[in-house]
Amino acid sequence: MLTPDQVESYEEDGFLVIEDLFDPSELQILYDDFDSVVDNWANVYYEQGRLLNLFKDDPFEYRLFSIHQALKGNCHELLSAVSGKRKTAGMFYVMVLPQILNVVESIIGSEILVHPQFNARAKLPDGKSVVPWHQDLGYLHKNAENTFMVNFWLPLVDATVENGCLEVIRGSHNYGIVPYENGAEDLVSESIPNGEIVCCPIRVGSVLMIQHKTVHRSTPNFSDHIRWSLDIRYSDPRLPTGRDSVPGFVARSVENPELVAKSHHDWLNLFEL
Repeated sequence: MLTPDQVESYEEDGFLVIEDLFDPSELQILYDDFDSVVDNWANVYYEQGRLLNLFKDDPFEYRLFSIHQALKGNCHELLSAVSGKRKTAGMFYVMVLPQILNVVESIIGSEILVHPQFNARAKLPDGKSVVPWHQDLGYLHKNAENTFMVNFWLPLVDATVENGCLEVIRGSHNYGIVPYENGAEDLVSESIPNGEIVCCPIRVGSVLMIQHKTVHRSTPNFSDHIRWSLDIRYSDPRLPTGRDSVPGFVARSVENPELVAKSHHDWLNLFEL
């Protein structure tokens, strides 16, 4: 559980870094998940004669980029397969880590929904992969404006200034919804709140917590490896998610314990209702 000082800091600043929230070994099931996808596609490309080296001995943070370089960037299927909303056993395991859910409970109580908006990301070391200043609420329906969401950014490799860690604007969650440029994903520049820009390098096992109105961005990756990460969020299942047509799943509930998902199969079954 968070301490009262941590809760106060999170509520006042709009973000909080928690160092060493869980042991990095907890992520092994997710590494295996991604490794399997990369391995499958590497074998496909090899059988097609497009890839001459499977790069099996490359570490997790290097192998995907080695394949990307060997194929001169023509591996869109692979990049798509490891990105976005992967509803796998590995993803489910990390989403319901007790250490994470305990933190969420410190903020919103014991009724916890794993929000339907989440992403896995593999940021290439090309110096171009930038996510500009934004609010997570900007990608949701505005009916969720008053739903308190606890948003987590988890690095799967140590996130550094060089490989593109996140930056946040302290206190920016207090300025309401910031408008976006017409037809663009960039916020109207003159509407971006003034405030201290805080760079947030964190190691594996640590998390960056933000709120859904906190203005933040992802900086370029100038390193020699992939910067893997997850962004996941949690809210009260009784409140609007801003993605009403897409189900999240209940991770904890005192009121309705029978609704708690026991595995990713329960999660997948929600899409068949």
